Amino acid sequence: MLNHAHKWIPAALLSLGLHTPGAMAQQGSAVAERLHANAVASFHQGRFSEAYGRLMSLADAGYPPSAELALWMYANGPTLFGKDWDSNQEQLTAWAQVAGQPAPTMVARVYPQALVRASLPARRSMP
Repeated sequence: MLNHAHKWIPAALLSLGLHTPGAMAQQGSAVAERLHANAVASFHQGRFSEAYGRLMSLADAGYPPSAELALWMYANGPTLFGKDWDSNQEQLTAWAQVAGQPAPTMVARVYPQALVRASLPARRSMP
């Protein structure tokens, strides 16, 4: 048991030493850059939903490159990806502020009746 406890001491000391403001900012930036690179890799591999989810999280955390790409994916979702990406007006406004862009306004989408009926579960008739 004592040996197991000693394994975490160097990690704890290292993390305590990184609590200076400059070190934390550099560490946070490096982590955000790595996570953003992972999101872009998902995009390049055609895993668009995964990429958007990762970009959303980083945009919500205030990372400008991710906010810019999340806004772009949101704006082009139906046309390029065939998807209405999940978001709300508050997120879009915050992302736009982080990215230094004008805030887009969410627009209601109108779906063809045939598509709506096809997506509804079939109704069973009662005997």
